[in-house]
Order: sequence, then C-alpha cells, then structure tokens
Amino acid sequence: MSIYRDIRAALETKLADTANLPSGVRYENVTYTPTPNTAYLEVSLLNTSRVPAHRGLNPQMRYQGVFRVFCYIPSGSGPAEAEIMAKKVVDAFDATTDISYTNSDDETIIVSIDYADVRVGVSEDDSWYYIPVHIGWYIYSD
Repeated sequence: MSIYRDIRAALETKLADTANLPSGVRYENVTYTPTPNTAYLEVSLLNTSRVPAHRGLNPQMRYQGVFRVFCYIPSGSGPAEAEIMAKKVVDAFDATTDISYTNSDDETIIVSIDYADVRVGVSEDDSWYYIPVHIGWYIYSD
C-alpha cells in the first residue's frame, strides 16, 4: 500500500507548493479546527481503480483516482474568493501535468494528471461556503 502513500504525498506536496493559496489545510484523518472568517482548504484522496496495464505475467499496474480539494471561505462574502482559489488549484493541476515525487527510500514516482475541474459551490452551513475541485490522476507502477 505504500504506492498510495506516495501518491498522496506527491499530490499534497504539489498543492502545498502552489503559491497564493491558504496555509490552512484540513488533511484526512488529521484534527483541524478552521480559524473563524479565514479561508482554508480541505483535501481527500479517492482511489478508484487498480488494473493491469496489459495482459501477461506480472503486468505493470495502472492506478487511478480523484484528488479532491475543497476551497472554503466564510459565508456571506460572495463566491469570488473561493472561485479564485479553485482556479489556482486547477491551474496547478492542469491536464497533462506530471508530478514527480521522491519518497524517503529515494524511489521516484510520476503521478500524471488526467483532468481538473471545478464543481458547483455549496453553502455548508451559516459559517462556510466551498467550491470543490476534482483532479483526476493516474500512475503506472509495478
């Protein structure tokens, strides 16, 4: 399962290295309390398939999934700030982008971006409004 850990690290590192995004990020299974009236991001990784890339003995595998980034802003301020954040995320994860990541064992993987799209904004409650960005990714690995 270390391939999934490396995929997550590659995607989350790319997001963290993207300029002019909020520094506050809610990661999966990590306690995070948003600062009131301050924009933040929330991320999750959805692994959708692991299939052989070709027939035969010991085939290379194609892993794919969706990296979801939720751009949160305080409610009542209009959607513009969340839209700007979402555009920055989409631009950073543009289709055909390849993300190189070297893990602690000095193994390098390349995660390829298939698509990045913005969904309709949602008012979560009286406090927050968010726009989800879905980033389709894939990687070939042994």
